[in-house]
Amino acid sequence: MSKQIVVALDGSEGAYEALTTAKGLAQAMGRDLALLYVYPHTPAVSATMSGLDQVTRDSLEELKKESGKEVFAEAESRLGSGQKVSERHLLWGDPAEEIIEFMESHPDTHLVMGRRGMSKMKRLVMGSVSDKVVRHAPGLVTVVS
Repeated sequence: MSKQIVVALDGSEGAYEALTTAKGLAQAMGRDLALLYVYPHTPAVSATMSGLDQVTRDSLEELKKESGKEVFAEAESRLGSGQKVSERHLLWGDPAEEIIEFMESHPDTHLVMGRRGMSKMKRLVMGSVSDKVVRHAPGLVTVVS
């Protein structure tokens, strides 16, 4: 049985709908509720990181932290005072890969996430984060449409 409910956030309305579902699950099951946000970056950014000066790297780190604070603050505002958040996880990278790695290192997690609402063609060509996570993450994943 899952020890905690973790909701993956990306700032979209779909993610905040997943937050509502996660809150209900956490309350019904008597589990902790944690928040997860992955600040996305492209492979091109990763490839050039070593060539950036320290000031630029620090600026990117600060941007990641500020973005995470905004997403977490909005989520906690939507949760209201009746739901305590046990942990906030701020990651950086490819969202699907980071979520899968998080699930691998937290095996007792029940992940709840939204679906972004891509068109069928775009999802076919690019794949979606939720599709990749469902296919590759160990553990329980609930996708809220």
